[in-house]
Amino acid sequence: MRAKLASLSILGALFATTDASAQGLLALQNNQADFRESQPLTFILGAGGGYDSLNYKSDAAGLDDIDSYFIQGSVGALYSDADAQTPWSIGADFGVLNYLDDSSRAEDTYYNARIAANLVHQASKRLKLANNFYVTYEVEPDYAIGASTALRNGQYFYGYENFAVSYAWSERLSSTTSYTLDGIKYEDDVVGSSEDRLSHIIAQQFSYSLNRQTKLVGEYRYRITNYDTAPNDYTSHYVLAGIDQAWSERTTGSLRAGAEFYESDRVSETGPYVEIGINHATSKKTNVGLYASAGFDSAELGDYESRYAYRTGVTASHRATDRLTLTGGLHYVNSDFEGNGDTTEDVSEQQVNASAGLAYRLWNNVSMDAQYSYTLLDSDDELREYDRNRVSLGLSAQF
Repeated sequence: MRAKLASLSILGALFATTDASAQGLLALQNNQADFRESQPLTFILGAGGGYDSLNYKSDAAGLDDIDSYFIQGSVGALYSDADAQTPWSIGADFGVLNYLDDSSRAEDTYYNARIAANLVHQASKRLKLANNFYVTYEVEPDYAIGASTALRNGQYFYGYENFAVSYAWSERLSSTTSYTLDGIKYEDDVVGSSEDRLSHIIAQQFSYSLNRQTKLVGEYRYRITNYDTAPNDYTSHYVLAGIDQAWSERTTGSLRAGAEFYESDRVSETGPYVEIGINHATSKKTNVGLYASAGFDSAELGDYESRYAYRTGVTASHRATDRLTLTGGLHYVNSDFEGNGDTTEDVSEQQVNASAGLAYRLWNNVSMDAQYSYTLLDSDDELREYDRNRVSLGLSAQF
C-alpha cells in the first residue's frame, strides 16, 4: 500500500498540468529520485475540469486575463528499477487544457508535455555516476527556481540536464564533479527576444564525513548564461560551504551558503548565496518538505542591471486514511530589480502562491482529486501585478 501511495504522489506531481511548483521541485539542482522500491510500468489516465480566474491590475495590451471554465485531460507512464548497482527511473506525460470561454487576447487550448529520467550507477565501491534529466513544454510560471517569467506568457520549452561523478578518496573524504545544462525557449518571439537563454554550470565539491549523520561540504561553481537575443549575458562564480545532515531516518537536510560573484557587460556585483532543503516525515502518514534560496536571478532581466531574488516554500502531504490523502503548499518569492537609471528604475516585488488539495481513492486503481490554488504578484511596476484563483476537480486511473 505504501508503495502504491508513493507512486500516486510521484505521478500526481508529474501530471499536475497547473501545479505551480511542479517544475521547480523536479528541476531543482539537487534533483534525486527515490530508488528504495521498484515501480512496475504504470500507465495513468486523467480527466477533469474547473474554473480559472486571473486578473491583471493593468488593462495594457498583451496582458491576458482569464475568466473561464476549463476541461483537461492527460495520459502518462512511470517506471523505475531499484537495482542495487544501477537504479533508474523514467516518467512521461502529455496533457491538454481547453478554456471554454473565448478570450480576445489569449489562446483557448494549451498543451503540457513532460519527461523526467534519473539514473545512478555504482561503478565500484569508490566511484559513482549519476544523471538527472528533465524537459517540459508548458505554460504556467515556475515559482521554485524562477526559470520562467512570473507572468503567464504562453507556451515555452524548459530543459535541465545534470551529470555528476562522485569518488570516495577514503572512508570520510569524497568529491563530486558535476556539469549542468539548462535552458528555456518561448514560442512567443516578443517574449523570447528577452527571455530565451542557455546556462552551463560546472561544479566541484568536496565533502568530509564527521560521522554517519553529518557531512561538511565545500563547493565551487562557475555559471555562464548566454541569451539568444537580449544583451544580458553574464557569468557567476560561487564559493560555498555547507553541511548535509541526517538527523534520523525521517529527517534530512542540506545547506549551502557563501558568496556569488556576478558579472555582466552592465554590472559587476557580489551578494550572498544560500540554498536550503529539508525533508521531514513526521510519521509514516505525513511528509513535509521545505526549500529556500537566495541569489542573482536570470529571468525577466530586460533593461534591468540585475535581479536578486529570495525564494522559499513548503509542501506537505498527509494520508488521513487508507483512501484519503491531503496536500498543501506555500511558496514566496521576493525580487529586487536594479534599474539602469535611464529607462528603468529600481523595482521590488513579492509573489505568493498557496495551494491545497485532496485525493480520494474510489477503487483500487481509480482516484478523485480536488485542487485549489491562489497566486498574488505585488510589484512597484503596475504592469506586472495580478491575482489568480483556480479550482479543479478530476479523476485519474492507474493501469
